[in-house]
Amino acid sequence: MNSSPQQSGIPIILITGFGSFRSVLKNPSWEVAQALKTYAEWTRPLHIITHQLQVTYDDVSKKIPDYWIDYNPTLVVHIGVAKGSKEIRMEKYACNTNYCHTDNNGSVPETEQCVKNDAPKVLMAQLPLSDICSRTRRRTHLTIVVSDNAGRYLCEYIYYQSLFIDSKRTILIHIPDLDKKFTVENLADTIQIIIYEALRYVPPLPVVNQPRNYLIQTNMIVNNFEKLNLNRLS
Repeated sequence: MNSSPQQSGIPIILITGFGSFRSVLKNPSWEVAQALKTYAEWTRPLHIITHQLQVTYDDVSKKIPDYWIDYNPTLVVHIGVAKGSKEIRMEKYACNTNYCHTDNNGSVPETEQCVKNDAPKVLMAQLPLSDICSRTRRRTHLTIVVSDNAGRYLCEYIYYQSLFIDSKRTILIHIPDLDKKFTVENLADTIQIIIYEALRYVPPLPVVNQPRNYLIQTNMIVNNFEKLNLNRLS
């Protein structure tokens, strides 16, 4: 019988990108996510899972907790596009409030929050982004920086939701619009390096984190994150 990635110890990398929105008919974030699954050549055993999310708050709120429960990922990499940017940005923070920009459905979150009740106003990635950025910068010709403004839209919204679940395993990467320098291939190559570097710092998964039993010991998540309730953790 074939063992699952969890049983075999192979790291599971969950990579997400977004679909079309506003004037972005073909979202580069999803193109790069797909390239990391189909184009990139990985030099160590990794189980790569990719998912495209709609640019709606509802789709993110429904799917992100499911992905954490179903896949028990070693590392989660959310990719978004920052139109007009001239650099790759590794985002440091995510805020819980003031999500007032409407999504593709013309909607905003209830109370304009990612997570209701007593969730922190701001969450910070617990991976050493400056070190990861510096190490990656030496191995790529693309400009890459650590940013402290994730944009307060769907990218920051998805980032907060994953940081709320596990801030030691989550990264948000904003990529620029595609051009002759920032091609799908070049961006995928750089994000691949980021993943390799990030895995140096990701802690081992606790024993309790078995498939479909993610972070059951964390009462704050069970109580405050409606998608992660005891009825669904089996």
